[in-house]
Amino acid sequence: MRWRWLWLPVALFLTLVGWAVTSPVGSAPDDDFHLSSIWCSWPADACEPTADDQAILVPRNVVQSADCFRYRDDVTADCTEATSADSSLVIVTHVNQIEHLYPTGFHTAMAMFVGDDVERSVITMRLINAAVISVLLALLMRVAPVGISSATLIALAVTSIPLGLFILASTNPSSWAVGGIVLFWGFASALLRRSSWRSRRTWLLLAGAIATAAMAMTSRVDTGAYLLLAAVLALIAAGPRRWRRISTGVVAVLGILGFISYVTFETPLVGDGAPLGTAAAGLGLFLSNAVYLPILWSGIVGTSGLGWNDTAMPTLVPFVGVAALGGLAWLGLSHLWRAKAAAVAVAFGAFALVPLWFLQREGLVVGELVQSRYLAPLLALLMATLLLPRQADRPLPWPIAPAVVVATALAVTSTLAFWINAHRYSFGADAALFDVRDAPVWTGPLSVHPAVFTLLVAVTSSVVIVGALLPPALAHPTPRSRPDRVAS
Repeated sequence: MRWRWLWLPVALFLTLVGWAVTSPVGSAPDDDFHLSSIWCSWPADACEPTADDQAILVPRNVVQSADCFRYRDDVTADCTEATSADSSLVIVTHVNQIEHLYPTGFHTAMAMFVGDDVERSVITMRLINAAVISVLLALLMRVAPVGISSATLIALAVTSIPLGLFILASTNPSSWAVGGIVLFWGFASALLRRSSWRSRRTWLLLAGAIATAAMAMTSRVDTGAYLLLAAVLALIAAGPRRWRRISTGVVAVLGILGFISYVTFETPLVGDGAPLGTAAAGLGLFLSNAVYLPILWSGIVGTSGLGWNDTAMPTLVPFVGVAALGGLAWLGLSHLWRAKAAAVAVAFGAFALVPLWFLQREGLVVGELVQSRYLAPLLALLMATLLLPRQADRPLPWPIAPAVVVATALAVTSTLAFWINAHRYSFGADAALFDVRDAPVWTGPLSVHPAVFTLLVAVTSSVVIVGALLPPALAHPTPRSRPDRVAS
């Protein structure tokens, strides 16, 4: 598939476009905070300070854009018409310029696209995020060895249904965290296998690694630590014999810079440093959180709702998602060597222990504060490490039949998840899910029936999933068995 590096990222971009235009302004989690922070950032500067600098004045159609429908899945997005034209200023304290909870990079970058029309500005930001991820994926597929790019692509595709697809096409900083971390792992893993700096391919890999590292460090505080983890995983899997190369120092420096950004960011704590929760931080809390932790894991593939956690997925979506992850994990564990086994152990340890450590430290139980989207980059890193082949120029082999079954199932659930999200805002959760005889109440900025977008996204998302999962199987066809000859 000669042009796979081009048409597959284009299909991903079109899929994300569908998600972007069928979700109303303010639909992403904590969008009141993030949209306000974007509008108040330079170069937009669309807010006004108050006399005591303890609050800020934000346009009402920005900060209150989702007030009428969030947490109410029976309310459609047409309720936003009353607020969308009201640009009067309201007093806000929950904004990054006051609370300093996030790095400023994502908000500042998105502020460049702020205009007079809030809806148009938000859609533009979502499309820019979709384009950035798609272009970086195209670059990785073009310049990285096919084994590494395939592992990265499959990990990104499988772990993004449905939460990642919604987040990647949103104005939430997690869009940069989810896409940036796993793509950095891909660029870093490929860079570690380059021995010559006289090649344009090496410099393109370096540029991709720097770009994705910058995205990670400037999106969320925790992704600085995730960046170090991604660098460590790439170094471990590459093996000690490659550690003497210059590229090793480059990857290590980027990981260390990420960790420095994490430890030096001063996040305000509740009160005078008191824990965020009220549970006693003993062995009982640890064991309880350990057995309930899979709730957060499965939330990435569908058990947690989209948006403000108010768009629930049917059981089929997480069922297929967990089954697909299990099948691919089994495949990866079937192809281990010493370096990869060590990297997989570290990746799984981080996936489990990072949330457990935070919950234990803050006296929280599973379901409080920590959300599944915070762990999505860790799951993508784990799956990419599992799917890494020993020979970087060949993808991990797996039989065609399972590949077809997994690809088909994921294509179905990806389309189903898109329709449910669009249906929730266009018809409301109290309307029959598959009855489209009545006209939608809300059709988004393009005034296109959500069923039309669903058909288009069904095609493009299927192209992405099939393009990610089938080529590795086709590259290693399963040999046909021959009947034993019976001695005459």
